Amino acid sequence: MLSLAMAQPEPRNLSRAKTAVIKYHDDGQYFRDIECVAGWAQGWIEQRAAARTPGERLLVIFDVDETVLSNFPQMIATDFGYKHDEWVVWVEQAAAPAIAPMREVYQTARRLDVAVVFLTGRRAPEEVEGTVRNLKLQGMGVYEKIIFQEASDTAATAAERKRLRRIQLEEAGWTIIASLGDQGSDLAGGHAERIFKLPNPFYEVP
Repeated sequence: MLSLAMAQPEPRNLSRAKTAVIKYHDDGQYFRDIECVAGWAQGWIEQRAAARTPGERLLVIFDVDETVLSNFPQMIATDFGYKHDEWVVWVEQAAAPAIAPMREVYQTARRLDVAVVFLTGRRAPEEVEGTVRNLKLQGMGVYEKIIFQEASDTAATAAERKRLRRIQLEEAGWTIIASLGDQGSDLAGGHAERIFKLPNPFYEVP
């Protein structure tokens, strides 16, 4: 008989966890939570743009995946798995739908003459063309730049890579008034006046 001292709680059943995630997405709570974050971000951008001082170069940083573009169709097709080649094909199709509340945040920034940079974990060069085309198709094709993950990047984690990129943008004269992402690693390390974290129960990037 197994002693109580050796017994460990059983992890949550994976099938049940996936079912719960799909329900969270499909019953609308996921999008309601995104709408809340998007509303806070829009309010801040409007407030900060109104308080702009002469000569300030204001910038908003967006992550891409599960921030402005949804990969949920691809996640369902792969049962929440990840295979690099299948992912690249998905990116090349440029078929990811926009996350509408976040597109509205993007549009608010553009309307108020606040520059936009996309800072993504997508890789150059193989994921560049599909990403650019997908953003354009979804109404987010005007921006200062997209910063991809490069083979030359030496940061050990996504969090550190993105922190260093924000520092570079500041050194180039930008004031980063907001940084938006679905991962803690999108936002960790400072160098933004405000951060806005979207829900993501699907995966985690350190």
